[in-house]
Amino acid sequence: MKQINYDNIISQLKKEINSECAIANCYGLILGSRIKEFAKGKVIPQKILSLISNSHDIAKELNLNRINSFAIEAQEYNYLFTFNEELILISKVDLDVNLAKFMPSISVFLKKLSESIKDVEINEFSIFDFSKEINKIQETIKEEKGRDKKYSIIKDLVKYISN
Repeated sequence: MKQINYDNIISQLKKEINSECAIANCYGLILGSRIKEFAKGKVIPQKILSLISNSHDIAKELNLNRINSFAIEAQEYNYLFTFNEELILISKVDLDVNLAKFMPSISVFLKKLSESIKDVEINEFSIFDFSKEINKIQETIKEEKGRDKKYSIIKDLVKYISN
């Protein structure tokens, strides 16, 4: 199974769309980031994760099929959260960026990235042979018992002298 270099993907995104980005898994763990507020290895705040996980219910309330993303406007930047079942992509964009033009390209990117992750997943598992492991354990036990008997004469002699 090969590992995905999320930092490399983030660097490419920075060059292509001129935006700082972060990628998180569906549990909110940041896998790669160029955004200091969402540093690699940290977790997306629970309130935001709750909003993402409840997006299906929100879409139903609004009579929509689904919600793919949402934006948070801060003082200096917009934070765009684009998500699917596997990943969350966070984009930090300037306030003057047209989100209507920006969001479709980010959604397509996330879809392609999720498809590539599915290709990396393990498709075939090897069968674990418990009998080999049990035999190894039994051999180790026999060796340990042999070691105990090996020095029994010396142990008895030490006990006799110490009395």
